[in-house]
Order: sequence, then structure tokens, then C-alpha cells
Amino acid sequence: MKRWLLTIMIMIMAGFTGCSQGKNVEYANKDEEAKVDRIKITVAFWNAETALAGDDVLDAIEEQFGVELEPLDMTWNDYYQKVERWAATDSLPDIFIGDFRNSVLYPQWIQNGLLCAIPDDLSAYPNLAEYIDGLEETQIVPVNGKLYCIPRLTYPSQEWTSIDRVVAYRWDLAQDAGITKEPENWDEFQEMILAIIREDPERTGIQGMTVGNSGLLTGLLLPYASPIAACTGNDFYWKKDIDSIYKPVYFVDDMICAFQLGRDMYMSGVIEKDVIQQTASSARDKFLRGENAAILYSGGAGGVYENMGKYWEQFHNNNLAESVKLLHLMPDVNGTITYPVWGYAWCESYISAKVDAEKLDKILQIYDYLLSDEGAFFAAYGPEGALYELVDGRAELYDMDVDVIGRYPSCEVLSILVHWDSSLYDERFPSTVPVDCLEMNYELLQEAKSVQIPEYEPECRRIMKEEQIDFSLDLNRDFLRIMTGTDPVEEMWEEIKGEYEEKGLQDMIDIVNDKMQTQFK
Repeated sequence: MKRWLLTIMIMIMAGFTGCSQGKNVEYANKDEEAKVDRIKITVAFWNAETALAGDDVLDAIEEQFGVELEPLDMTWNDYYQKVERWAATDSLPDIFIGDFRNSVLYPQWIQNGLLCAIPDDLSAYPNLAEYIDGLEETQIVPVNGKLYCIPRLTYPSQEWTSIDRVVAYRWDLAQDAGITKEPENWDEFQEMILAIIREDPERTGIQGMTVGNSGLLTGLLLPYASPIAACTGNDFYWKKDIDSIYKPVYFVDDMICAFQLGRDMYMSGVIEKDVIQQTASSARDKFLRGENAAILYSGGAGGVYENMGKYWEQFHNNNLAESVKLLHLMPDVNGTITYPVWGYAWCESYISAKVDAEKLDKILQIYDYLLSDEGAFFAAYGPEGALYELVDGRAELYDMDVDVIGRYPSCEVLSILVHWDSSLYDERFPSTVPVDCLEMNYELLQEAKSVQIPEYEPECRRIMKEEQIDFSLDLNRDFLRIMTGTDPVEEMWEEIKGEYEEKGLQDMIDIVNDKMQTQFK
């Protein structure tokens, strides 16, 4: 009897287990079927594989739009080459990111049918339509009247490029060295740095200004000669020369004074002698240890804080703003306050021409959602109530030290897929940068608002793209070559101009001017 009862119980339990397992399999199958029904969209982005591995934010967006985002990884070191290789093998991802619209690759890809044109009618995507309509003409490079990419705004307006290159300097050491006034021109800046080096208040063998990427010096110092001549690569500005011929500004304005300024600062030690050998980490650590009087960064006070300032109190007994100041906007050779003027929508997102109408609609829906207030907050901080709450339309984090990306890795991609970090300029998005640092940015922006931007001809840049003119400027190479050289600046500049002539400078000028004459007859 006992054996019989035991057998019955085992059979009953097996039945229940079988039902349970059957239901679990049924639910799992349904979940897999739901995923199979979703439209797969490949996304190439920096650190995409880690960011889009899966979290609540990503899951919610995928479910909302019936898609599955498949990451293709890129790094800052290889993204350009990867996209070029994908394009060359006709295997571009559905969505990819990069700074290509001002290169010769952009019109070539269009001609080869690799890129999907952004529809003229975006009425079904009102947030996206408003965003694109709000882009200034200088940020958009249409080809044959069509836009084949969506520029990713870095800043809301031109004056924000004034903080693209900022110098943080040791004001506390300057005062110890007898300096009583913040520098207001390059002569005063040089005098201050040399005084700090001479007095060496902390006895660290302090040197002049350092930078982790020596190419940043070009954007800092070339505006001394011309604010609109600092655009490198294929993205440079044009204007008429004294002979009424349109030419790149680099070859119209007198650049020698800027090259000479760089040479003088380097030879005197205002710029440290081994600046070209520095990396981002070595330059940061030297400044933190008091071995350099100044450091050059991109990205304004936010860049200074995120890259260096957050470590300041590990080396010093006060906060960053008590010891360090940002250099004011400096005047040019004529005494006029200036800053580097270039595009403020750095890089863009692209859609492959291989996407069908249904997939294109899904992509544009996602972009439209991310540009809405609801989508922007969700992509930046996750669901309301978890890490933040909305108060009068502004997100207020419960903990300003919270690691949002640690909680929702997909926010690293989704929050900046359409444009860059809103917290830089939109007060509705809280910034983790301390207020006293952000105030430094606002001071520079107020100075920049009074700057008159020189005139240039944007049509010449459009012609370059449509004609697929493969010509670029390497301003960083030119500047560092002259700065560290020993031959007279004028002679080295003439030599460099001759090299550009050999690369087809005059041919390019002739093509652009012929087209300009044809268009404006």
C-alpha cells in the first residue's frame, strides 16, 4: 500500500511539474517569438557593445517601437577606419555615427548610393522636423538639395565654440609669484606663466602650459590671426582675396603673427618643451602635481572638471575653483576679442540606404522620441522616480553623485544618439559639473556674445562637397611644425604653402570659382 501511494504521489508531482515546465516553455517561446517579430536595427556607436548589452531603458524602447537594437562596436581610435571599411565593402550598419559630412567621403557615398536621404516631409516626426529646421545653414551640408545625415548638435549656437579650447591656469601660484591681475592678452599671459616658472612657489620645478593633445594648440592660437581660419581637414571657410578670387581663409588672412606667437611661447617655455610627447593622462597628472602652470582642454569647464578637476582634491587641500581660473577670451593681433569659429554640430548620424521603408520609419520614430522631452529625460536618466523626479519641467536627481551609466548602460548611447549632451547647455538636464566650474563657462560665453564673426562664403564649402574635391588642410601639422622649428617663421610658412600648391590648391580654387561664377551670373 505504501509503495502504491508513493507511486501515485510521484505521478501526480510529475504531472504538476510537467504542466509547469510546459507553461514556462510556452511563455519563453512567446517571448522569443515577440523578439523574432521585432525589426532588427544595427547601430554602430562608440562602446556600443557594452552600452547596448541590455537594461531596463533599452528594453523599454525596444518594446515600445518593436525593434531590436544590435550593437556594432567602435572606439575613438578606430571608428573612422571602421566606417570607411564598411562603406568600401557595402556593409554599412543601419545607423552609424561619425564626422564625415565635411569630408570628400560624404558626396562619394551619396553618389555610390550608400546613404539614405532624410525625407523632405517629416510631418510624421514633428520633433525631428523641428530639430532639423532649427539647424543653421552652416551646420547642414546638402548635396543636390538633399540631406543625407542628421548633424548632432554639440552646442546650441556659435558663441559656444568659444569654450572649445580653454586654458586652466594656477591663479594661486600666479598670485604667489607677484601677479595681481588676471591676464587679458597674450603678452600678459606669457608674463604670468614665466613669473610662476621663475618663482616656482611650490618648488616642484614647474614648467609652462601642457596639453594632452598638442593639436588643440591650433584652435587656441590661430584665432590670434583669424578666427575663421582654424578649421582643419576638409571643413574650412572661404572668402574673397584682394584679387576678388574666393580662396580658403587660411591662405587669405595673414597667419604669420599666429605662427610667430606659437613659436615665441614655445621657445620661451610658456608652452612646455615636451608638449608633443604628452598624453591626456600624463598632462593631467603633471598639472595635478603642480609641475605645470597651465593646461589646455577642449569642452570648456566641463572638460576641465571631468578630465582633471574631479581629481583635484586628492592632491590639494581646497577645491578647484579656489586655485584655478580659466583664461579669458584673448584678443587677436588687432586687439579684438576672438575665439575659434567652426561648426558646432560635431559629427552626425547616418542611415544606410539598404534600410527598407518600414525600418526607416522605425528609426525616425526613435529619433523623434529621443528629441521629445519625455524621450530625452528617459534616455538620459531612465524612468522617472528611479534616479530623479521632474520638478517644473526640470529633472532633479536624488543623488548628484549617482552613476547613471552604471545603472542604465544604454543611456551612454541613447542620450546622445541624435545630439550631444544636453546638460552642457540646457538647465533642465542636471550637470554633475560643480556650479562654480560652470560659472567659468558662462563668463566666457558672455565675452563671446560681443564678438563679431567675420564674413565668409558658405557656398564655396557646398561646391567642394558636390564636386567631390579631395583636398584637406592639416593645420595641426603645420602649426606644430612651425612652432617647434628653427628656420624663420616666414620661410617655413612659404614652404608649407608651396606644398599645398603641389597638392592641387590652385586647381581647387579654380573649380570653386568657376562654379561660383556660373551660379551667380
